[in-house]
Amino acid sequence: MRWLWVLCVCAFVGACQPAAPSNLNQPATPVPFPTTTPGRLIEGVLPTVVGIPLDGVGLANPATAVALANRPTATPDYQTCPGSGSPTLAPQLASGREMIAAMVTYLSEGGSPLTLSEALGAWGERWENARVVADVDFTGEGSNEVLVSFEAPDDGGSLVIFSCIAGRYATLYQAITGGDAPEIAQVTDLNYDGRADILFNSYSCEAGNANDCAYRTQLISWNVSDGRFVSLLNGAITSDNAPSLNDVDNDQVQELVVRLTDDGDATTGPLRTGVNIYDWNGSYYTLSIVQLDPPRFAIQVVQEADRNFARQQMDTAIAQYQLALSDSGLRYWLNDEPVYLKSYLYYRLLLAYAYTDNDNLLSLFQEALATYPDAANAPVYVSMINAFWNGYQVTNNLHSACLEVQAIISARPEAVGLLNRYGNRSPVITAQELCPF
Repeated sequence: MRWLWVLCVCAFVGACQPAAPSNLNQPATPVPFPTTTPGRLIEGVLPTVVGIPLDGVGLANPATAVALANRPTATPDYQTCPGSGSPTLAPQLASGREMIAAMVTYLSEGGSPLTLSEALGAWGERWENARVVADVDFTGEGSNEVLVSFEAPDDGGSLVIFSCIAGRYATLYQAITGGDAPEIAQVTDLNYDGRADILFNSYSCEAGNANDCAYRTQLISWNVSDGRFVSLLNGAITSDNAPSLNDVDNDQVQELVVRLTDDGDATTGPLRTGVNIYDWNGSYYTLSIVQLDPPRFAIQVVQEADRNFARQQMDTAIAQYQLALSDSGLRYWLNDEPVYLKSYLYYRLLLAYAYTDNDNLLSLFQEALATYPDAANAPVYVSMINAFWNGYQVTNNLHSACLEVQAIISARPEAVGLLNRYGNRSPVITAQELCPF
C-alpha cells in the first residue's frame, strides 16, 4: 500500500505545478503604474542641497547631465494682463524707440488697448495715418495682442506688436519700413491654418526721384514652435500696385495677386503688364503663376528671346527671334531701332541656327547679305554676321567663330551699348553673352 500512497502524493504535487506557456515568445503583460492612494500622507526630511555634477562625473549615466542642463523653461504667461487704470501718455517724443517705450508704459499701467489710438492722437499729425488693432489674439494664448502702425520722427514708418506677459506689456515684434506709417492691409487667416496673419504695405520713392516709387509688402504670422512672429514670404514683395487677396483656385487659401499695370517709361524701359500670383505651398507664400500680357514692343520679344538663348533653349529663342522679325504689329521703343534691331535679329538667328545645325543656316545668311549689301555702312551686327560666318566656314567650330566676333566687339563697343540703353529694369547684356560659344 505504501507505493500507492507515494503515487498519490506525486500526482497531487504535479497537479499544483503551473502549466507551460503556449507561446514562449509572447511578451509579458505590462503592469499598470500604481497611482497615489487618496488620503495618504507621507512625511520626510529632504536635504537642503542636492548636488549633481553637470559634467557627468559620478553619475551612472552621463546623459543625465545633458538632460539636467537642458530642462525646459517655464512657458510665458500671456494671459495675465494689467488691470484697468488711467495713465497719461508721454508727450511727443523724438524717436521711435521712445514712442514704443511710452506705449508699453501706457498699456502696462492699465491704459486700455481699445482707446490707445485716441490717446496717441496727442502726438499730432504724425498719427494721422496710424492704426491700432487690439481685438485679435494672434498668438492663440487667450488674450488679444495690440498691433500698432505709426510714423516715428527718426525711423519713419514702423509696425509693432505688444502682448501682455505676466501682468505687463512687452514688444513681440517690430518692423521699420521707413516713409509713412505702413498700411495694415489685412488681418485675417490667409493660409487657412486657424491663425490670423498680418499683411502690411509700405510705400516709398527713390531718393531724388518722386516718379520711381513702389509698394513693399510683408506678411507675418505667429509661429508656435519658434515662439515668435515669422515672415510667410521668402522676401518682401516689391510692386507698383499693392497686392490684393483672391482665392483663385477655390481651396480656401487666399492668394496674393499683384497686378502689373505699368508699361514703363524712359527710366525703367518697356515693362510687361499682367498678373503675378503668390500661393501658399505649405511653408510660405511663393510666386506660383506669372500671367503676362502679350508684348507690345519688339525689344521685349528680343529680350525674352535672348534669355532663352542664354538658357540654351534654342527652339524657343528661334521662334521668338522670328516673331520679332515678322510681326509688323510690334512697336519700336526707341526711334533708331529700325536701323539696327533687324540686323541684330539676323545675327542672333545665325548663331542659333549654327548651334542647332538648322538646315536654313545658309539661306538665312544669304537673306541677311541681301538685306544689307553695303556691309561697311551697315550696323555693327552685319560685320559680326560676316565674321561669324567666315570663321565657322573655315573651322566648323563655334568657339573659333566667336573669337572672330569678339574681336569686332572689342573694336566697336556699340555692339553692346545699343542693347543696354533700355532703362534700369531691362536686362544688361555683356560682350561674352553676345557670342558665348
